[in-house]
Amino acid sequence: MRYAYLSLVAVVALGASGCAPRTFMRQAPGWKAIELHEGLSGDYDAAWHKTVDTITKSWDIEMLDKDSGYIRTAWLHGISGGDYVRYRGRLTVKYPDVRDPTMLEVRTQAQWLENPGRGIWITGVDTNYERNVYTALAGRLGRTVPSER
Repeated sequence: MRYAYLSLVAVVALGASGCAPRTFMRQAPGWKAIELHEGLSGDYDAAWHKTVDTITKSWDIEMLDKDSGYIRTAWLHGISGGDYVRYRGRLTVKYPDVRDPTMLEVRTQAQWLENPGRGIWITGVDTNYERNVYTALAGRLGRTVPSER
């Protein structure tokens, strides 16, 4: 009886700990390029302002440096319907050329809190979050909206 009780407690504990969402991939986040549409291509001030405006509609900016063309958001918890406490994402935007921009680069990161007791976060990519971020930015800044993977 004692063995059955301990087994039940172990199963409940594992079930309560949860798993990362299916959209989470344990891989290094990569950069994706967005070509700027004609109204923004070559005009860094206009492209920068539109980028900042687009990002601040859905994210809090943690780091911003216009001179280098770099933006990074704060962590957004509960992305892709994941657990609010244990699943988060953020995005980074970089303009490779701030003098005569024709494109910007976007990278998303997702993190799953694998071990809450020890604070161990696993970094990867969330495919839904990545697609949604890329589509939102490409829709306002880019030439075309990307197709599905």
